[in-house]
Amino acid sequence: MTGLEAASYASAARWRRLAVFGATGLSTLAAAFALYRFLSVGGVTGLELALVVMFAINFSWIALSFWTALPGFLTLLLRWGQPGLVWPQGAEAVAPLKSRTAVLMPVYNEDTTGITANLQAIHDSLARTGHLGAFDIFILSDSTNPDVWVAEEIGWSALCRRTEGSGRIFYRKRRHNVAKKAGNIADFCTRWGARYDFMVVLDADSLMAGDTLVTMARLMQSNPRAGIIQAPPLVVNRNTLWARMQQFAGALYGPIVGAGLAFWQLGDGNYWGHNAIIRTRAFIESCGLPILSGRPPFGGHILSHDFVEAALIRRNGWTAWLVPELGGSYEECPPTMIDHAKRDRRWCQGNMQHLRVLVARGLHPLSRQHMAMGVMSYVSSPLWLIFICIGMLTALEHKLEIPVYFPTAESLFPVWPVQDQTLAVRLLVISFLMLLAPKIFGWILLLFDRRLAAGYGGAFRALLSLLFETFFSIFQAPVMMLFHSSFVLQAFLGRDSGWGTQSRDDSGTTWADAVQMHRGHTIFGAVLGVVALWISPSMLAWLSPLVIGLLLSIPLSVITSRHSTGVWARRLGLLVTPEERQKPQIVIEATALGEQLAASTKPIEDGLATVIRDPLANAIHMTLLTGSPEAGREDPKVVEAARRKLTAGGPGTLNTGALSRDEKMALLFDPRSLSELHLTALAGGRLQAAPRG
Repeated sequence: MTGLEAASYASAARWRRLAVFGATGLSTLAAAFALYRFLSVGGVTGLELALVVMFAINFSWIALSFWTALPGFLTLLLRWGQPGLVWPQGAEAVAPLKSRTAVLMPVYNEDTTGITANLQAIHDSLARTGHLGAFDIFILSDSTNPDVWVAEEIGWSALCRRTEGSGRIFYRKRRHNVAKKAGNIADFCTRWGARYDFMVVLDADSLMAGDTLVTMARLMQSNPRAGIIQAPPLVVNRNTLWARMQQFAGALYGPIVGAGLAFWQLGDGNYWGHNAIIRTRAFIESCGLPILSGRPPFGGHILSHDFVEAALIRRNGWTAWLVPELGGSYEECPPTMIDHAKRDRRWCQGNMQHLRVLVARGLHPLSRQHMAMGVMSYVSSPLWLIFICIGMLTALEHKLEIPVYFPTAESLFPVWPVQDQTLAVRLLVISFLMLLAPKIFGWILLLFDRRLAAGYGGAFRALLSLLFETFFSIFQAPVMMLFHSSFVLQAFLGRDSGWGTQSRDDSGTTWADAVQMHRGHTIFGAVLGVVALWISPSMLAWLSPLVIGLLLSIPLSVITSRHSTGVWARRLGLLVTPEERQKPQIVIEATALGEQLAASTKPIEDGLATVIRDPLANAIHMTLLTGSPEAGREDPKVVEAARRKLTAGGPGTLNTGALSRDEKMALLFDPRSLSELHLTALAGGRLQAAPRG
């Protein structure tokens, strides 16, 4: 970036942020004052003052979303660019890449066929660009299930054979998944980072087109101070009604939000943890993550590492860009409301940790803002819940108080306390319209682009889908509010969420699971409705969307989790996206490969037994152990105890079913034991596999 470009970026950043945050502040003050006026008839009580304060905090979140979406809409409509971000031009835009990029796929107990299918589609897409030689692909495994580990190795070997990718597609297994995904990436940087200029970090469900990867590498070359370039991913390949609503929303107004964020973030942007390219040198120099003092959930390793890594890179003088113009970036979303909530539980704990990080010395103000927004995305739920409770207490206070019509003894005429109901309705309507603004802006854009509108089945069909998605969102919002409120409470009570594998199939939610997860929501909704009705029928009317959503949480959770209801919506032409009507080539290839591999690949039911008895699996595993610095370092006592259990059935018997998961992992990391056990199996030793289940 030249000095002129840097100055342009800094100048534009100042006025853009002043406009967005200034408008947010003024809107919040105006809304809070309007509520104060409404409540001030007859004086303001302490509860009413608390209500105004809580409303102001919550409304500021709505206002920021609106004032982010508005410039996002104008950016897409008028095709504004980002000052300071240099795009390659002329010969530079088509020249061979001068850089080396590693494409990283961190995995943790994932479905191997899906991972290898996605990576093969990425590999083949890169090959079509003519720049495959500038990229290497790494599968970085943190899997703790020995069966999954062996399946990954066999899947990697098959992937290399299918693509002739030996020497270009690599597999690495860590023995101990210290610091989870952040530690996984850090381990890569320690061992191989110096070989690569850039690294593209993926999730297990990520897909990125070869053209997009090449463009991102060119952008990094053209912007030597760029530390991160984030490509916003679109959700694809989902069929449940819940996931289709997320998919539709992301396609219609996700670009509005992305363009709006890019408008005021510019080079002080954020990192979303995947589908981004990172300058390896910047990451290595900047991103040594601290271990927070104390116990989880606020102490220990940083879970939501992406925001922190972006902040540290920015602190060292590198820039971070969100580039909505980059297409060809895809991901999947949780298929059900419950799966969505489980993912949010982990994310919530990680974001709560940021309360300790955002006060660190030297961080850019916008980096602190990103972390504060991440915290607010979850804390806003209990704040809204508190606001509702205070509102009900305020109404109860008015119900129980004795009105004073003659405030002084000298009063000749009564004073009637009359609240301006029109003002309250107007405030509610404005708040609701500001919430809907990104959706409305997304739909308006379709009116200016017939080709884009055709991807949704036309502007009218898109409008019906928008209304359908909004209707369901109104009733799902209170359920997610209670989920998030409980997650925040659990975090503050010190309950660690752990680290689980995300569900990536459309199996649906059973009625039993829905009752277990939502019975508390249903009871809360019933109690809330009864109390609201006791206070006044009008209070129940105001709270009816919330009460109805909670009372229907169980059937809504089940119905929206069904593949059949998603297919039903598609048949009606609802919630259809352009990426579904005309699927990108890489999505088509990855889906077809995944189905083919799932049908032709035999599941690994016992990884240790497979490595011991299968010569090919044994050769693959032993070859990979040869390059592992962790191989052969197991506790000899643990290994010996595992071997005794394995052969306890007598000479020639190998009883793998007698071993725990940890004991199997210890043997799989011990080359000497595996060699001896493999020779025993070849000599005719019987294998008794672990029982299923």
